[in-house]
Parts: sequence; structure tokens; C-alpha cells
Amino acid sequence: MFELDWGELPIETVQPTEPSPARLTLYQQSIRNLELPSVVWNQFQAATQSGASSHQLAEIIKTDPVLSAAVLKAANCGGMVLVEIVDVDRAIARIGHSMTRGIVARHAFGSPAANAGKVYDLKVLWKHGIAVSVLAEVIARFIPDCDAHLAGTLGLFHDIGRMGFNLIPEFMQPATLDYETGHLVYEQARFSCSHVDMGRLVARHWQLPRTVEQGIELHHEPAYSDAATLPESIRAELLAVYLADLLAIRAGHGHEDAAIALPHPSFAAMLSQPLAEIANDRQVCMELDKLEHLEV
Repeated sequence: MFELDWGELPIETVQPTEPSPARLTLYQQSIRNLELPSVVWNQFQAATQSGASSHQLAEIIKTDPVLSAAVLKAANCGGMVLVEIVDVDRAIARIGHSMTRGIVARHAFGSPAANAGKVYDLKVLWKHGIAVSVLAEVIARFIPDCDAHLAGTLGLFHDIGRMGFNLIPEFMQPATLDYETGHLVYEQARFSCSHVDMGRLVARHWQLPRTVEQGIELHHEPAYSDAATLPESIRAELLAVYLADLLAIRAGHGHEDAAIALPHPSFAAMLSQPLAEIANDRQVCMELDKLEHLEV
């Protein structure tokens, strides 16, 4: 059972600081080394938004043998195995549309160029994104008028800026990660910007929708901003992503970080149930169990 007892933290540990414009200009050049996503991502997103069946999604995935193998691997890994699955349709039915979308994204956006550096482990990064995406879709049920699909998409990409840091070893400054002060403080010291700033550059390079870029930009805001100050169009989805992020980190699906905080009290009125009950919801626990065995 989750104990939501993170307590108060200094604002500088949960709020991104202003980036160095000069550094961002340099980083923008490095981001161009990231390959553009494969066409299968747009096809898959369009299909899921239109309510496509597992069979219809499988037909898209089957056009790419490597992606098909990744989906089958996920469906047959660890604790998920009851009977071996050799068909993509059934694999999607076993792991769910949300987790499948994460695997498609990992395949479509997993540029080899980002493996060059050692700042962030890309397997950990993608598993965290998939975890937040899956959990955000479940948590959306407890937030009236929350678009679960949008919340899942924002969750998938919220930390994608960290991929960009693996491209820029020549601009690194000496810095040591302290888990008590967290990744934002570390990133600012080492790169003169945070993964939020880098995420905007990556999103623009990949030509992601403006709503996704906005979600990347604001995903830390629920920690320190009044709910009323966030855009109404994605306010509910940002809350779902923020809560999913906390739960994923707490469950060990992400880069370790003690500098996490409960949402600003103004968000409490947006939830249909107490936060502790949501955190221990049966569906949340089921998804966490599946994620425990997922390999990306």
C-alpha cells in the first residue's frame, strides 16, 4: 500500500529555473542529430484516437517486423506469461492499448544517436514514460472531464527532454546528482537548463503537437502552482500526469528522486476520490504489476 507522505520540499527542488539562452542555442544544434519518428507512430496515434480495435492496431504494427517482435516480447515477458502468445492481435489484448502505444513510441522515437551519452539510461527513461502513460490513463477516471488518451500521450513524453542530454557531452559542467535535491537542481548545474527546456527543443524537432509540447513544459507545475493558473484545456490531464509520475517513481519505475512533492492543495477539489484511495486503486495496482515485468 502506498503511503503518500513526501512532505514539504524547498521550492527550488521541484520548480525549474530559468535556462541559459546561449546554451539552448547550442543544444538546438545537437538535437538535430535525433532521427525523426517513423510513420507508424502517426498511424497508430490516429487509430487509437478513433477507437480502433486490437486487430486494427495489430495491422499497423505488423507492417514493421522489429516493432512486431517488440510487442510480442512484451506480452510474453516475466509474470505476464500464462500461455505463450505468437500473434500480435492477442499480444495487444494482453498488455493493453496504452502499454502498446508506449512500445510503439519507444520504437518510433528511439533514435540511436541518443544512446551515445551516459547521462540518462534510455531504457529507464522509456519505461518511466510508459509507466506514467499507463497510470495517467487509469487516474484520468478519477478526474472529471479528463481526456484519458491525451493524459496518456502527455505522460509518455513528459520527460523526453532527458534523451537530449545524451547528445551534448561536450557542454557538460561538473555536477553531482544529489537525490535529496533532485534532478532539476542537478540538470541546471550541469547543463544550465532542465529537461523541461530540452523537452521543448526535442518536441519541436519531432514536430509533436503543440499540446504535447505544452504538457512537457508544464508537467512540474502542479507541485507549486495554483490549479487555476494552468491552462484549462490540459489542466486535468496535467494533474493525471503529475500523480502518475509520483506513483511511478514511488514504485521504482523511473530515475530515483527524493525531491518529489504532493500536488498544490488547490488540485484536491479536482479529484473524485481521496489521493490515497486513487494510489491504491485495484486497476492502478494491476498496471503496476504488469509494468514490473515489462522489458523495453
